[in-house]
Amino acid sequence: MNDPLRMPDLKLRHITTFLRCCEHGSLSRGASHLGLSQPAVTLAIGKLEAAVGACLLHRHAQGVVPTEAGEVFRRRAGRMEDQLTRAMADTVAAHIPKDLAVARSLGRFGLRHARALTAMQAAESLSAASRDTGASPTSLHQALTELQTDLGRSLTLRGESGVVLNAAGQRLAVRSALALNELQQANDELRELEGRMEGRIRVASLPLARTQLLGRIISRLLAQHPQARIEVLDGSYDTLSRALRTGKCDLLIGALRYGTTVDGLHGEVLFDDPYEITARANHPIHAIGRAGLEDLLDFPWVAQHSNTPIRMAFDELFEGAASRPRVDVESSSLVLTRAILLDSDHLAMLSRRQIAIEMQVNLLRAVSLAPEVANRLSARAIGVTTRLDWLPSRLQQAFLEVLREEAKNMRT
Repeated sequence: MNDPLRMPDLKLRHITTFLRCCEHGSLSRGASHLGLSQPAVTLAIGKLEAAVGACLLHRHAQGVVPTEAGEVFRRRAGRMEDQLTRAMADTVAAHIPKDLAVARSLGRFGLRHARALTAMQAAESLSAASRDTGASPTSLHQALTELQTDLGRSLTLRGESGVVLNAAGQRLAVRSALALNELQQANDELRELEGRMEGRIRVASLPLARTQLLGRIISRLLAQHPQARIEVLDGSYDTLSRALRTGKCDLLIGALRYGTTVDGLHGEVLFDDPYEITARANHPIHAIGRAGLEDLLDFPWVAQHSNTPIRMAFDELFEGAASRPRVDVESSSLVLTRAILLDSDHLAMLSRRQIAIEMQVNLLRAVSLAPEVANRLSARAIGVTTRLDWLPSRLQQAFLEVLREEAKNMRT
C-alpha cells in the first residue's frame, strides 16, 4: 500500500464524495447531496479505493455501508475534513459569506495546497520550501494564490528571506498539517488491518526520557513490531511542544509543564523525579554535614533557564532567604552542568535520576541537607504529553502501553 501523502491519484474531492455516501448510506443519495451524477460518484469511489488499495464500501440493495477498512478510513477522513473545515472557517475573509466560502474552498482544496502550506511553514519561506520539496516556486506560488482568492484574504507577506506565511497562513498551515496527519494515520491503520504494523511513531523527547526511558521502550516495541518506524526529535520544551501542536510529532515525553492540561495539550503523569542539591564528590560542602540555606549561599551555582520546572523549584527553595544564591551560569545542558560541577566548587539542583550514573561511580554526590531545607525540595512530574484531539493508531497505542509499563519501574 502506498503512502497517501505521496499518492498522486488521491483527491480530496474523492474523499469528500466517500464521506457523503457513508453519511447518506447510498451512492444515489450521496450524489444528490453533492449535485453529481451517480456514475460520477461511482467513478470517484472507485478511484479512491484504487488509491488506498482497499475496498471501502459494501454495496447492497438498500445502499452502501463501509467495510472494515472503509470504517477505518471514514473515521480518519472525517477527522481530516473537520480540521480543514475549521481551518477554512477561521481563515475566510469577514466580507465573504462564511458557509459559501468554506464550502467553495473545501471543494477546491487539494493535497497540493496542503503540501504547499506545510512546506512553507516548515521551511519558513517560499524559496526554501521549493528547495526542500523539489516543487517549483511557481507551483507553490500558484497553489497559495488559488487559496488566497478562494478565501478572500492574504496568506503571505514579503519578509527578509522572501515570501513567507503571515499569521492567517500559519494557522491554516497548522490545520493542514494535522489534516495530512490523519491521512497518514489512515494509511497506517489500513496496514494494521492487514497485520502489517509498519506505521510511524514520532516521539519528541526531553533529556531524562532519552537517557533512561526511551531506549528501553523502543527496544521492546521493535521486538514486538520490527517493521515499525520510530522518529525521535530532541530540543527544548518550547520547540518540542510547538512541534506537537503543529503535528510534527505525535507525543512528547519529559517533565510536564504547568499542570496536565494546557493550550490544547494533555499531560499524563508517569512518575515523580525528586530534586537533589548536587556537588562533586570531594566538594567542601560535604564536610559540613547537614547543610542549611546559609551554607548553600556560600558557593556559586549553575542553574537552569527560567520558566523550567527545575528553575522554578530552585527559586522556591531560596524564597524568603536573607540573600539570593550567586548564579554564575545558566544552562539547560546536563553535559555542561556536569562538567562545571566536576571542575569547580559550583552547586546545582538536578533531578535524582539525572545524576544516577555519576553518583554510582562517585563523581557527584547529593549534598546532605538540614531537615528544614530537605523538606522544601520538591520533585518534578515526568509524563507524556499529547494533543487533546489526538487519536492514536494501534501501533501508537502499543507504544503508550510499553511506555506506561516501563514508567512503573521508574517509580521506586
